[in-house]
Formats: sequence, C-alpha cells, structure tokens
Amino acid sequence: MKATQQILFVVGALGCATAGALAAACASDGSVLPDTEDEVVVPVNDATSAETGNAEAGACTTDDCEFFPAVCGPDVLCPNGPFDPVDPTVGMDWRTRVTVIRGRSASDVWVAGTVGTVAHFDGTSWTPSDVGTQEVLSVLWLAGAGEITFGAIKRIYTRGLAVDAGVSAGGWSLRAAPAAPAGSGSELTAAWAMPGSNALWVATDTNLWRLQLTAGGAFESRPGIPSSVCAVIPCRRMRSIHGASAGTVWAVGDVGASVRITGADGDTPEATPLDTLTWTGLTGVWAAEGTDVWAVGGSGTIRRYTGSPLGWEVTSGVPTTEHLNAVYGTSSSDVWVVGNAGVVLHYDGASWSRVKIAGLGDRRPDLYAVWSPGPGHILIGGQGIVLALGGKP
Repeated sequence: MKATQQILFVVGALGCATAGALAAACASDGSVLPDTEDEVVVPVNDATSAETGNAEAGACTTDDCEFFPAVCGPDVLCPNGPFDPVDPTVGMDWRTRVTVIRGRSASDVWVAGTVGTVAHFDGTSWTPSDVGTQEVLSVLWLAGAGEITFGAIKRIYTRGLAVDAGVSAGGWSLRAAPAAPAGSGSELTAAWAMPGSNALWVATDTNLWRLQLTAGGAFESRPGIPSSVCAVIPCRRMRSIHGASAGTVWAVGDVGASVRITGADGDTPEATPLDTLTWTGLTGVWAAEGTDVWAVGGSGTIRRYTGSPLGWEVTSGVPTTEHLNAVYGTSSSDVWVVGNAGVVLHYDGASWSRVKIAGLGDRRPDLYAVWSPGPGHILIGGQGIVLALGGKP
C-alpha cells in the first residue's frame, strides 16, 4: 500500500469510528448488529402481516422468478430446518432471524438468532434448544467441552461444561463474563473461534480481544489488539472475524476496514491493516488459507486477498448489487456468499454464479449466515429460513 493511500485509509476509518451517527452511515449496507442489551419479544403470529410475508409458497409472480423455482433439485437450495417452509405458524416463527451457523461436523450443527433462538441438527433432524432468554444471540462458540452463545458480552450462556447447572429447559446456564481488557468497548460487533478451540476472538466498538475458557470451565479475558492501537489503525467496529489457522486471523468492518492479526494464538498478537480498495462496509470474511481470503459487503462488494503486499484485489463479475452479509467455503474453488433479498452466490474457481432457491413463492428473505461441513453440503440461515443444497444438509 502506498504511504498516502494508507494515511487516507486510516484517517477515514478513524473519522467513522469517532462519530456515532457517522459510523452508522459508514457501514453503508446497514448490517450493524442489533443492540443485544435489550430483550426482543416476538409479536403474536399473523400469517397475513407484512412481517411474515406471503405464507403461500406457490407460483412466483416477481421479475426474478428464474432464481426462485417452485420445485427442489440437487443443485438448488431448498428449505430445511426448524422453520416450516409454507406455514409461519408451525415451527419457528418466520420473524426469527438466524444470525449465525456453526458446526463441528455434518451431524453436529448449531444455529442461533433473535429472541434467544438456538437449534441443533444431529444429521437427521432439527431440535430447538431453550436457552432461557429472548436476547438476540449473535455468537456461537463450539468449544471442546461444550457450547457457548451470547449476544451481549456480559451475559454468556453455556451448555455441557462441567460447571453448568442446566438452568434452562435446554440445559443452558447463565454465566457472567470476566472483566474485559482496559479500554474495551461495550458494543459487541463480531466474534469467532476455531472449531474446538477454547479461545474466542471478540470485536467491539473500540478494539479486538480474546475470551479464554479454562480447563475448569471458567472464563478469562486475554489481551488482543488494544484500543490504543485501534485508534491508529482501523480495527474498531469489525463486523466479521475468521482464520484458517489459530495463528493468523482476519477481521473486516466499517468503511472497508481490514486487518490481519499474526501471532493470534500467542501472548502479543499484532495487527496489520491492508487496503481493500473500498470505503464500503464489509460484513463477512472467510480465510481458505493464509494467502487466500475473501471479504464481502455492501452493494455486491467482494474482495480477495492472495498474498499481495499492496492489499486486496477487486473482484469483478459479481452478479448482484444487493448487500452481501456473509461468506464461507471449503476451498478456493468452492466459495459461497449470501446477502439480502434471497441472494446466494457461488464461486467455482473461475466465475461467480447466482444460486437458485426453491419453494419460496414470492418470499425474498434476507440471508445472514452460511456454513459448510464439506463440498456438496451447505447450510444458509436468514430471516425465517434455513436452506440446504438439495434440501439435504
């Protein structure tokens, strides 16, 4: 990155981070996480309301019907999961938004979302799990010993840990988080852990730090990238975190901000900003390997990092201008991206294509989460829906 470019990039990011109203505008796709401090109550079901959309999954009558066929097929995404695809009064409410999907394997998958929603897939069927809260849950941490979820860092819900008392019907316990490192903000914006890891990277409105699960089931805070560093380089309000290894982690966020964290599993991690060649808010990042990383964001923005010291590359040929919310894959030739208005994209190593979704009628749900246990299998979650390729997770 040229020196002048880097200065402009950092100054622009700081400008958004230091002014609340401006910061919200800078995340140009509007995909800021909701305030998880407040409980959210789902209103009484009304299948005819605008919030639930058209309850009939019949013939498509819109101008994008080619992407929304009525019949499922092996190369088409189809409803699968705790939502009924036709009747919003059966199963989970269509107004429930799936915010995150994580799995240990194809037969051990978890989803979480609004109004305290958590459900588990065992390879055959989905089972809702009562956490005992109506908070928005935006984090799923599948540690080696059990499951952890939360939306507000001060209230952590755990299941399967040795210290759990199993307070809720689903066996979840409410736990208090340890004090965050000095200067840490209160607004949780992203979190991520390697599968089976006892360390979780946490992003807030001021910095990046780590939450550690000890062998005894207690939580401890560990240093990450302090707020003093994030006041100089753009690592405030990061919206997505991912790494191909525990040692190198990537984070992206508002105004096209991007940092690579090296020594991420050590005592003194370091963050290096890299130019994404955009001021558009980035909401998803996925690392296939150390030098092959993908990021997505507002207005159909896709960026790829392939090891260049100058930063990210602009991806052309993206067949949508909808806001893109998440990215995941199994290799550099099997990359999935999800976004607003039912948009799903796939990259096969050569080009991007739009993926069809069956059985939605006129519904066009926004999609926020994507995860895959391996090639040929994909799970996507969004507003009142979980999708699987061919209907089979």
